[in-house]
Amino acid sequence: MKSPIVVKVGTSVLSSNGKLDKSIINSIAEQTSKSIKEMGLPIVIVTSGAILTGISVLGWNTKPKDLNLTQKQVSAAVGQPLLIKMYIDGFAANGLTVAQILITEEELMIRSCYKNFLRTIKSLLKLNIVPIINENDAVSVKELLNLNNVKNEVQFGDNDRLSAIIAKGIGAGKLVLLTDVDGVFVNEGNTKKTVEVIRLEDRKNFENVDGMSEFGRGGIKSKLDAAFIASSVGIETYIVNGKRQGSLLMAINGEKIGTKVTNK
Repeated sequence: MKSPIVVKVGTSVLSSNGKLDKSIINSIAEQTSKSIKEMGLPIVIVTSGAILTGISVLGWNTKPKDLNLTQKQVSAAVGQPLLIKMYIDGFAANGLTVAQILITEEELMIRSCYKNFLRTIKSLLKLNIVPIINENDAVSVKELLNLNNVKNEVQFGDNDRLSAIIAKGIGAGKLVLLTDVDGVFVNEGNTKKTVEVIRLEDRKNFENVDGMSEFGRGGIKSKLDAAFIASSVGIETYIVNGKRQGSLLMAINGEKIGTKVTNK
């Protein structure tokens, strides 16, 4: 089996006018299915979006970041079944089966859970089944914990770090982080320029990067943290605009797009 590719889909990518856009999920399914079928590349999807989906169903006129803990958990519980159904339909249209795995930061701190989690993912990939993984927000209590007691590597950050943890654990060949901007930007005078390549050795130069998502809770800083975690073990990471047509397939193919983070 070829080295797997982990694809993380942010809430901001899936949202359109404050609601989940099924056409984007269908596009992601189509692009990843092509990679699986034509190139034999095992794909793992790490997706956000359950809370946003639940908000829409519940008719709440708000954004995920403005909810309290209980409201987030309720929204996630309502939205997760509908979110996974969209992925099921999207991949079924391309002749592939998906599996759902929900996990929390607290569970990954338990070594036996971590090992079982990775073993399940690897077993699904051998069966040509696409794992669809999300944080289990309906039961997660991280916001009630002192995060100083939680290692930085297992603080998910809208699933960004979770995707890096998975990429490391399963020996992925590549990590693709889909967001709603064209990569990492730096200011050049009065304009912003996309950074095409960031090397691990230059990490300190990007410690003050900011930029939060309107609907997610990760932002560019969280994505860079995840990219550095992955690149530290040799996993090439791409931060690309998931709303741009064909961008995921381009990143999977190693084409020039967005920002590439590497240890080379």
